[in-house]
Amino acid sequence: MENKALCEICGEGHVTAQTRAVETEYKGAKALLPMHYQQCDTCTSDYAGMAESKLNKRIVLAFRKRIDGLLTGEEITTLRKQYKLTQAQAARLFGGGPVAFSKYENDDVAQSEAMDTLLRLVRRSPAAFAALVEEKGMQEDLTGATFTQRSCLC
Repeated sequence: MENKALCEICGEGHVTAQTRAVETEYKGAKALLPMHYQQCDTCTSDYAGMAESKLNKRIVLAFRKRIDGLLTGEEITTLRKQYKLTQAQAARLFGGGPVAFSKYENDDVAQSEAMDTLLRLVRRSPAAFAALVEEKGMQEDLTGATFTQRSCLC
């Protein structure tokens, strides 16, 4: 039998994970987004705990990034992996702080328009990536990479 958590509200019932499509609007654009919560089988209360709140925030931010024309976390992850960079290397190369790429990729934080533009440029142009690596003096950190021969995911 599955060991379910006790309800934080009534303390008697057990909670199960639930998802409900919720209409969300941002800058005139509407979408049905899956919102996560817990529901008690005794008192029928529903609430979002820390885990659900964090996941819901990420879903909403990913939607907003799409509406704002910014790369999504998934697109940033693909770009970073295209050049075989760790998140720490990407942060040193592009800027934004030591954990910036983790936050961008998980849709915890939206990157600035300037960062987004730089990422798009590098995504389109392996030569721009190579020039940035050289500008930052990171050639030795990224040994074995032939920047001008990398594939482009334009």
